[in-house]
Amino acid sequence: MNRKTRIIFRADGNSRIGLGHVTRSLALVHMLRREFECVFAIQSPDQALQERIWEVCDGIIVLPPAEPDADRFVHELDAYVSDEEIVVLDGYTFGTDYQQNIKSRGAAVVCIDDIHAYPFVADAVINQAGGVSPELYQVAPYTRLLLGPHYTLLRPAFLRAAKAARSIPEGDLHVLVSMGGADPDNHTLQALKMLQAIPAVKQIEIVVGSAYTHLHELKQKLKDQPLAKLHRDLSAESLRRLMAKCQAAITSASGISYEYAAVGGVLFVKQTADNQTSMHQFLTTEGIARDYSSLSQALQQGISQQDFETQLATQRQFFDGKSGERLLEIFQSLSLATNLKIRHVIPEDLHLLFDWANDPEVRRHSFNPEPIPLEDHTRWFQAKLDNPDAMLYLAEADGNPAAHIRFDLKDGKATISYLIGADFRGKGLGHTVLLKGIQHLLLDRPDVTMVDGLVQQDHKASVRSFEKAGFAYGDTDPAHPKAFRFVWQPKARG
Repeated sequence: MNRKTRIIFRADGNSRIGLGHVTRSLALVHMLRREFECVFAIQSPDQALQERIWEVCDGIIVLPPAEPDADRFVHELDAYVSDEEIVVLDGYTFGTDYQQNIKSRGAAVVCIDDIHAYPFVADAVINQAGGVSPELYQVAPYTRLLLGPHYTLLRPAFLRAAKAARSIPEGDLHVLVSMGGADPDNHTLQALKMLQAIPAVKQIEIVVGSAYTHLHELKQKLKDQPLAKLHRDLSAESLRRLMAKCQAAITSASGISYEYAAVGGVLFVKQTADNQTSMHQFLTTEGIARDYSSLSQALQQGISQQDFETQLATQRQFFDGKSGERLLEIFQSLSLATNLKIRHVIPEDLHLLFDWANDPEVRRHSFNPEPIPLEDHTRWFQAKLDNPDAMLYLAEADGNPAAHIRFDLKDGKATISYLIGADFRGKGLGHTVLLKGIQHLLLDRPDVTMVDGLVQQDHKASVRSFEKAGFAYGDTDPAHPKAFRFVWQPKARG
């Protein structure tokens, strides 16, 4: 049985900055934990937070405090990261240099983001906010952008809720209030006061987290409020059940709004932080939620079944409960690429490469589409092995042959040729094979100053692989004027 790939999740949380980053990172842990070893790295967590992390993670790396502008901050994971890990970064301080340092150690990097404030060199960026244009991001050629609610980081209880049948709860009007775990400006109390002035509201369910700092003030206010009930530190399942009893909810334009939308109901959202602008606009523009300012007028007469069902139908269009499956597939692809190992071709690989070369799909995209006789292949194969200017490599995934890459060298230029085995096509390995192949080539032949390759224009997967690997379009090769020529110059890359 193959060893599970380790994922290191890096996020911080406390009463000052809230627990939003930790919560959504742990939601991703839930999605991946069965197939991956999940370890959480965090600066100075309190005991309660450590216990929460241990509930779902295989381990915790407790990091010493370090300010983002400190030299050692960028290197805080150096002792834990190699080319066998995937690192997930969730926070506003893990900028380009932090990502680049991890990438330089060979690890795959995924960033969870909502502010697109700096260039990304990560392999993938997850931004669950809807309405975010890819043009807002500065990314590396290979970076995959995973944008919108189809990649939302919901906990298991809410993924299940998004797939379940939902109808308007019977009885008096119940309204949930949840402004996030910390709510430093106490929007919770403001919402409570507004709801108390609406006669149709018969029950108010207030949810706060462990980082909420206005608990004493809120409890004092609730002493004479029989219609309001306080809930603290609810489990995901308890929160889901509470949401299911409420025909309406007031939330911040953050992860909690997505959780209620996954359950379904009339939702009012309030922007409580600068980083919620795009999510608030998306929720209200698409009809998933209504702006908080419309609360009083909307609830004066209660909520009709038609209003409820209209809102629910819109929410179901965006939250289908399948984001975990989509993200798992992305991480499986990253794991495969991370575990890809390059070795030199040996004589025993003769028949493997012969079978691959004659694969109908390979022949279709070759400049010579005719089948290759074994006798011709054997002569070619032996000649390449004997030629010091022919570098032949095999890429293996968990010990299984996955791809072949060859470089023919002349005067410092290496011409590349590669193919992916049939069992590994469609898994996003192309650019990784190219980059790791070049990496090994430069170790064996540091005299190489340029790498180029020719691709048939209709071979879209290969064209995309060269683009993602950072190759530039070069001048056309006169011998193959209808093919794209891609050029990569190692020394120009830094």
